Amino acid sequence: MKKLIIILLTLVCFTNLFALDSDVKEYFVTYTKKVNNTQKRLTYLNKKNAMAKMGTETIEGLISGTLFYDVKVKGLGAEVIMRYENFCEEEGWIFNGEIITTANMSQNGTIAGIIEVTGDTNAKIIYDKVVVKSGKPGNGTYGVLMENKELQEVPYTCYFEAE
Repeated sequence: MKKLIIILLTLVCFTNLFALDSDVKEYFVTYTKKVNNTQKRLTYLNKKNAMAKMGTETIEGLISGTLFYDVKVKGLGAEVIMRYENFCEEEGWIFNGEIITTANMSQNGTIAGIIEVTGDTNAKIIYDKVVVKSGKPGNGTYGVLMENKELQEVPYTCYFEAE
């Protein structure tokens, strides 16, 4: 009985070492809502047909900066680049960096890139471990490095909490 209790306590302690910090998860969900909102004004991205999404455009942030969108054919698929430069539409949320999605015609592929957020809370969102399925995150994790915290891996499913 003693061994069972020790094993259970060890397991609980070990699990807590790898638990996702709720502040980090909450920050990631809020960040994702804000980034998704910035992309609603992109004309090409918001077309229904995958081929109609091909093109290049730049929009200006409501407060400052730009968001550059570019889609090019790459092999049997496409590469989507979204580059943020001092992009701000809401006080306390300034985005810099890029998100690069490489996918086939079925919209399955990978995401790479880093977005640095400055303002109320400084952080980096790292996309290098996200897998895309049918145009949405379908596997993997987002790296979230908030100021004064350790890097944490947020499951791709947290993306859907922002929709």
